[in-house]
Amino acid sequence: MELKKKGYNSVFKYWREVYGDVYGIFFGVKPILVISDPELIQEVFVKKFQNFINRTTYARDEISKLELASAKDDHWKYLRNVMAPSYSCRQLKEMIPMIHTCANTLVENTGKLADSEKAVSVNGLFSAYTMDVMAATGFGSKVDSLKNPNDPLVKRAKDIFKTSIFNPSVILTLLLPSTATLIEKSGLSTFILGNQIYFRQFCKKLIEERKESGIKDDMPKNVLNLMIKAQLKAQENRCPEEEKEHHLENVTNSRTGRGITDDEILAQCVIFFLAGYETTTSSLTFFTHLMAINPEPQQKIYEEIMDVLGEDLPDYDNVTKLTYLDMCLDESLRMYPLGTGLDRQCNKACTIKGVGIPENLTVRIAVDALHYNPKYWPEPEKFIPERFSKESKLKQVPFTYLPFGGGPRMCLGIRLAKLVLKIAAVQMIRNFKILATEKTENPLVLDDTFKLTAKNGVWVKFQRR
Repeated sequence: MELKKKGYNSVFKYWREVYGDVYGIFFGVKPILVISDPELIQEVFVKKFQNFINRTTYARDEISKLELASAKDDHWKYLRNVMAPSYSCRQLKEMIPMIHTCANTLVENTGKLADSEKAVSVNGLFSAYTMDVMAATGFGSKVDSLKNPNDPLVKRAKDIFKTSIFNPSVILTLLLPSTATLIEKSGLSTFILGNQIYFRQFCKKLIEERKESGIKDDMPKNVLNLMIKAQLKAQENRCPEEEKEHHLENVTNSRTGRGITDDEILAQCVIFFLAGYETTTSSLTFFTHLMAINPEPQQKIYEEIMDVLGEDLPDYDNVTKLTYLDMCLDESLRMYPLGTGLDRQCNKACTIKGVGIPENLTVRIAVDALHYNPKYWPEPEKFIPERFSKESKLKQVPFTYLPFGGGPRMCLGIRLAKLVLKIAAVQMIRNFKILATEKTENPLVLDDTFKLTAKNGVWVKFQRR
């Protein structure tokens, strides 16, 4: 009842106040240990990582199980090693022109909204920018989704995230986890996966087309091309005897050196697009809200941009010099983290700080409760960028700030995500003032879905500088 009354994105903060930093709950019939104690979190994420190497997964089909976020043990290690080079400094720098193209479109679209002189809900604006960026950096595809809202890819992406925790299919898998296998075998997983099936078809077709046309060194860098190149290179380096011994479809041990399979490429493409789309859209939306209701920090960011960059375009290197922008983005992610909770599954029973954790128990790190704990963040409801100054960061308690997770399984795309956020923020603030309107909520009313979103939207007004 409390979950329904408080909402998924508020209840864990409330429970921390009532029950403390460590307590247990049931999700249906599934017991879960909820923690927001930083020392315990450090043990789970780092010191006893081998006891908590895997994330908890629910009703999943075979492709979903191959996603980096869901993969287990050696299979996860292997996929992480294969994917890591796609997010290297060198590769990200080569993606900059594609991100600039998308940011230019964002500025153009924002200008039209500014010229209307009306209050606007910004989610659509940023979902279009993020959709364009994900398509470009992930697949090398140009979408221009704001001009083409009826594009099937755009429509499916918007629909796929409408699942609430109170959706009947979600409730069924939580109350009766044993139904997951039955659902998959019966074909009902298509219903639960919803529009993700469309993305798989879209990505599968892209993979086939790229392999037919070939991947050339002078082609623009994107995650899909890099994965296909890694696959082909691994296969070229294997002799027929090794190929026969290590069937690519079955081997999951990271030490075999086998190439990534087509299904694994497909799975990573889907999770890259879907995870990146929603989190980046939300982060930009909440950041814009905070800029609208905090005009002084916004002006300070503008002055920093003009002093440091002038008329130069933001790139991988010069955005690192925008220290106050960094502080504001960090504080925005504290108040509105990408994931309000992080799950780990205990694969070997252990005791941490006197808390016995049995095998197979799910441990949920309540990020939202942690980020709003006044013990670590005085006046947590207030937007205070100075919390993330160089001096203040040295005093922060480790593992009290987890917008991208922590330990070896922290978000692999953190550098790309921050780059996309910073370029958008620079181009938006250097060209426009972001103003609060009569429709601007403060504080925002959050929705009850798994994702963090403003129930009534984020409303602002843009004004050309």
